[in-house]
Amino acid sequence: MDIFTYKEAPASLMSPFAYSAFESSIVPETDSHGAIEYKLHMINPHHARLAQLTTQLQWRLTQGQGQAIYEIGVADDGTLIGLLDLEIYASLRTLKMMATSVGAWFKVVRVIPVQGQELARQDANRRIVEVHVYKTAVDKAVVKMFIIGGPGTGKSTLLGTLCYDGLDNGRGKARVKVLKHRHELVSGRTSSIGIDVFGYNQQRPCIGSFESDESLFDYEDEDSTPAPDNRVLLSNYTSKFTYEEIVASSARVIMAFDTPGAINKIGLVCRHMALYAPDVTVVAVCENSRWSEYLDLALRATSRVAVLLTKSDMFTGPDHLKTLLRSILVQVGSFKRSGNANVNNVSDGQPLFGKMVNSNAVAIDCAASQACVPVFLLSAVSGSGTSFLHEFLNALEVTKSFVAQHKEEKIDDCQLDVSEVPRGHLIHHTSNCNCSAPSRVSDDPTPANFYVTSVYDSGRILTGVVRSGKVMLGRAYYVGGPDKSTRIVVQSMQKLRVPCLELHQGDIGSIGIEVIGGPIKLQRGMGVFSSHEVAFSTELVIKSDCADMCQIGGLVTVYSGFERVAEIVKFDGNDVHVRLLGRGEYVRKDQRAIVSVNNARFVARLCV
Repeated sequence: MDIFTYKEAPASLMSPFAYSAFESSIVPETDSHGAIEYKLHMINPHHARLAQLTTQLQWRLTQGQGQAIYEIGVADDGTLIGLLDLEIYASLRTLKMMATSVGAWFKVVRVIPVQGQELARQDANRRIVEVHVYKTAVDKAVVKMFIIGGPGTGKSTLLGTLCYDGLDNGRGKARVKVLKHRHELVSGRTSSIGIDVFGYNQQRPCIGSFESDESLFDYEDEDSTPAPDNRVLLSNYTSKFTYEEIVASSARVIMAFDTPGAINKIGLVCRHMALYAPDVTVVAVCENSRWSEYLDLALRATSRVAVLLTKSDMFTGPDHLKTLLRSILVQVGSFKRSGNANVNNVSDGQPLFGKMVNSNAVAIDCAASQACVPVFLLSAVSGSGTSFLHEFLNALEVTKSFVAQHKEEKIDDCQLDVSEVPRGHLIHHTSNCNCSAPSRVSDDPTPANFYVTSVYDSGRILTGVVRSGKVMLGRAYYVGGPDKSTRIVVQSMQKLRVPCLELHQGDIGSIGIEVIGGPIKLQRGMGVFSSHEVAFSTELVIKSDCADMCQIGGLVTVYSGFERVAEIVKFDGNDVHVRLLGRGEYVRKDQRAIVSVNNARFVARLCV
C-alpha cells in the first residue's frame, strides 16, 4: 500500500512502503538519494547546524518533488530509539524553523510508541514521530511586469531599488545587483532580458505549520505572535531574503523583467513581450530620453500600462517637467485601443486617460481602472515615489486572461491512507525511492505547447513558458523543431523554483527531462508538444490593424518568441497573408505576436 494516494500522481511522488511486524530496527537510511530522512533528534541546534539541517531538508524535498518524510527518533542505521515528549516538542520546533525558511509546511502523520526495548522499559513514554513535509506553489498571484524605455532612463537602477530595497548612490550602485554580464557592469547598459522577483504579503499567511492526528502534539507555538506588517518582501543584503523565501512568504509575487534600452535591441523586447504576455508594462521616461515609441508599444501590447518619470531630482526645472508630462498625457489620451491589437477583456476604442499619482489613495484608484495610465514621479537616489508604485502593483487587478486559469491541486487534498496500519507497527521503508516516471503519452484534450527559452545541463533541463494546454509531471511528450523531434519523459518540474505537478497556460517554469527516443540536439526556440504530428508552417495569417501600411511583396518582421522576416503574399480584408522566409514555425490559432511594418509596431493574432 502506498502512503500517498494522489490523484493521477506520478511515480516520482510515490513513496513505496512495506508493512511488517514490529522490529527493533528498520532498513538503514539512504543518504545518496530519496526523500526519506532519519533523525534521532533535532533539539536546539546551533546556527551553523540549523543551516546544515535546512539545506538537507531542501535536498530531500528536491528528491521527492516537493515532499519528504522525516522519521524522528530513528538512528541513521535504522535502530528505533524514540524520544520523550519534551524532546519531540523541541525537535518539531526545529523542524518548523527549517520548513519556514524553505517555504514548506509539515504534518505529523503518525506517532508510534517504542516497545520491547531496553530504553522503552526504562521509560515507557518513548515514541517515534513520522512527519510529512511538503511545499507547493499554490495560490500565488504572479504579476509579470516589463520595464521598458530608452537607454539611460534608469530601468535597471530602479529595478535594483525595487527588488533589493537599497537606494542608489547616483553612480549605478543599485543596478549592479540586477545586471548579469561583465560587459553590462562595465558599460552600465543592459543588453539582455533579466528577471528579478519581489513580493507583497498583506495577509501574512502562515509559512511553517504542522498538524497532528494525535491531540498530544496539537499545540500553539509560544512565539507564534504575528510578525510586523512588513508588506513588501524584498531580496536585500540586510534581511537576506532568498528567492524561495520571497515566493513562500508572499501573497502576490511580482516577476519583473528588465529590458535593454538600445534601439537595436527593441526586437528582443518585442519578442519577449509577445512570448510572456506581461500583465503590466512600465515605461521609464526621463528628461531628454526617447520614450514615444516605447509608450506606443506598451499601450498596444498590454492591458495595463504605467509611466515612470525617473531621475526626478535631475529635471532642470518645473517647466521641463510640465512639458514632458503634458506630452505623455496627450499621447495616452489620443490612443484608441483595438480588439485585434490588444489583450482580451479590453473593449474596442476604449478611451484612456493619464493621471499623476501623488498619494497611496490615488495609486489604488488607478489600479482599479483599466482605462487609467498612472504617471509616477520617482527617484532611485532619494527613494521618493517608490511607495506609491508599490501600492499600485499590490492593488493591481490583473486581467483574468493572464492569470493561471487552473490552480494546482492543493496538497491538503491528498489522502494519507493509514487505516490498515496497526498502532504498534512502524512503516518499513524501501532502500531506494524510485523516481522513474511512467511513459504514458499525455492525453489532455488541449494539445500542450511548451516553448523552450533556455537549455541547461546538456539538455536535461529546459526552461520556458506554456503557450497552450498543460504540461504534467510523469507524462511523455515530444520535443523538437520542424526538422526533427524525439520522445521525452518529464521527470521533474518547477514553477517559481518550487516543485509542482503541472504547468498551465501562461506559466513560466522549468522541466527536467529524460530522452527516451532518438538523440537530438536541444536548443532555444524548440517546443515540447503532446504529439509528434505537429505542423510547422511558413504560411501565416496576421490579424491586426496594420493592413493599411502593408503592400504585396513587402517585408514584415514577426515577433512571437521567435523573430522571423516574412513576405506579404495577399490581403483578405484586414487579414494579411504572409510567407516566412526560411523554415516554418509552429503557430497555434490566435497566437499573440508583435508585427513590425516600416518601423511601426502592431500587436496581432497569428493563424495558420
